[in-house]
Amino acid sequence: MASFSVYHSNAPKRNFVLDVFRGLAVVLMIVVDAVPDLWTVYPTLVHSPWEGIHAADLAFPGFVFAMGASAVFSWSGRIRNPWPEFLWALLVRVGGLFLIGFLFNIVLEITPMLVRQEFDFGAWLWEMPGQVRIFGVLQRLALTYALGMVLAKMAKTESRVFVFAALLLLLSSAGYHIYAPAAPFALPDNISRAVDVIIPGVAHVSQHYGLPFDPEGLYGTMSSAASMLFGLLAGHVLKEHSGEWEKGMLLAFGGAALVGAGWFWSDYDIVGMPLWTSPYALLNAGADMLLFAALGWIFFLLPFVGVLFRPICAFGRNPLVFFLATQLCLKILWAIESPAGDGPLYVWIWRHTVMGVGGMAFSTALFAVLWCALWWPLAEWMYRRGIVVKL
Repeated sequence: MASFSVYHSNAPKRNFVLDVFRGLAVVLMIVVDAVPDLWTVYPTLVHSPWEGIHAADLAFPGFVFAMGASAVFSWSGRIRNPWPEFLWALLVRVGGLFLIGFLFNIVLEITPMLVRQEFDFGAWLWEMPGQVRIFGVLQRLALTYALGMVLAKMAKTESRVFVFAALLLLLSSAGYHIYAPAAPFALPDNISRAVDVIIPGVAHVSQHYGLPFDPEGLYGTMSSAASMLFGLLAGHVLKEHSGEWEKGMLLAFGGAALVGAGWFWSDYDIVGMPLWTSPYALLNAGADMLLFAALGWIFFLLPFVGVLFRPICAFGRNPLVFFLATQLCLKILWAIESPAGDGPLYVWIWRHTVMGVGGMAFSTALFAVLWCALWWPLAEWMYRRGIVVKL
């Protein structure tokens, strides 16, 4: 029978299930961000505004979960190093990832001005230190990785990793209820937003919600680190257990337990991505474990099915590269004026290609999927060449 890594002849140490899972996460992130019209697309492809889970809300926590699972394979040696050596290696990786995310924020901010030839470098340089956003997706990943790996080294055993993850969720939830007992998760007044106002400050957080609040802010790092630790436990199952049925059963049991815990917890806390609440973390981690189990069983029983997942696996080899590249290109296409002068070029392309095919909602989703598919040849080329860019 085939093992989980059977399709990786050019990289035998990689785990096929993990690469496919990571690919699914980044493909969903790309598709969600590529929607040309938020008003006509299926509601599930739009992030839930505050409370609840849509399909769009599964991608980011899925990637965090995969980051934890990947750490078992990539950091198994370093985590045993003495603390000074371990912390230095961790600081280099985390610092680099955070810096790339911060610089990418700047690039996304100035790109529309460059495209429209409205960029005044001197004026921007004078104003930038007082208003640039500090946090973002890569920054959240960096801080989550730092906290998660430190706790994993302190834990030393899988049972302690689970205890640390549970404590992080309890601390996160308690903070909301202690800070604002009457309405712990209200947008105008919650502990996560209160931390944002102090660190990094009102001028340096997202204004997407109509007031200073950052969905990738500092406070949410606690619960996202718990998501990573649950991924770490899943990674241990994939690496340490030899039987394919045993792996699947352990993951399925663990996933069902986490989903049940999240369902129970949702009676007390809201389920929401912007705050990365504790039940949100549990429900996502449980679903991710169940998906790991399902993929493992499928590829074990039906090895030929892996060929169908090859394009997804190709994206999973370099997920952050494709996330950043697609984000930048979308920013450019949204900034360029259409030939008719009636809006962004990106929307104009949709209107003159598949708009209305199969209905408005279907055509909007189809265009986002086609946008993602345009990147597959590059992903496949990198896959065949064995090119893996580690950020």
